[in-house]
Amino acid sequence: MRFDAHGDILTDIYEETLKGHQDVFRTKHYENYKKGGITHSIFVNWTDPYKQTKEVFDGIFDVAIDALKASDDIVSICRNYGDLLQSRQENKLGVILGIEGIKYLNKPEDLITLYQKGVRHLGLTWNEENDYATGLDGLENGLKEKGIHLLRIAQKLGMIIDLSHANPKTFDDVFNYTTGPIVVTHGNAKALCDHRRNYTDEQLLQIKARKGVIGVCAVPYFISSEPDNQSVEYLAKHVDYIVKKIGIDHVGMGLDVFYYLTPGKTSTGVKGLETLADAGHLFDVLAKMGYKENDLRKIAYQNFDRVLKTVLK
Repeated sequence: MRFDAHGDILTDIYEETLKGHQDVFRTKHYENYKKGGITHSIFVNWTDPYKQTKEVFDGIFDVAIDALKASDDIVSICRNYGDLLQSRQENKLGVILGIEGIKYLNKPEDLITLYQKGVRHLGLTWNEENDYATGLDGLENGLKEKGIHLLRIAQKLGMIIDLSHANPKTFDDVFNYTTGPIVVTHGNAKALCDHRRNYTDEQLLQIKARKGVIGVCAVPYFISSEPDNQSVEYLAKHVDYIVKKIGIDHVGMGLDVFYYLTPGKTSTGVKGLETLADAGHLFDVLAKMGYKENDLRKIAYQNFDRVLKTVLK
């Protein structure tokens, strides 16, 4: 089993449906998920905060959720950990619905409506500063009062809190205003690649202290600034670095394979991990590095499963 903590599938289903395509997940993505051994995943709604609108944000959820429900022979939308276990028994892909950026929520209580639709994952920002929190494009501010209120609602409901794209102040503020596990679904070690979307040793230690997980990410420029190192082998070095820094129980996989959102693009640009079908290559490399089967299972799904079992109600 393998868990991919981040995919922009809801957005792609919406965009492809607008073009007149039907059964998008089955015809465009499902084969890669099967070949990559992905058994469960977080599918997010990414609505560009700089270019799109609340109407698009709402439309992505409405269109994509209906489409996934229509594919219930291969996909199961999971609202709790029991649903995930059931999806495995039925040999269906277990999908957790998520949000990558909440700019388009008018008020914190709107989160309750999304929860009722099945949404269980919460990313506060996609780089932008919004009414709730500050992403990497904002320098001075952090979590806002509305964000504090929203986090109280999210924790009461039982939602996964994801600090991907948060700026350092928001990152720290969220830890101060929450309890329980906190995750970064997609990001790498800043010590190996000094990109703003990667995480410092201090941040990794914060994740460990809260029994959280960071999912390593197959975005080439998050892996290395050197094109020759934008490879599955160097991504494995990020895994190894994180394991040595915070332990085997706090790293997983959030590949963020999003090339499909760009017309005509067919690859991540990461050598050896060109599509999600290549996810197994990461574990092949880790095995060659000396990682044993028990540890590979933790990275593949067990670490994130621990968080899901703890958080989802």
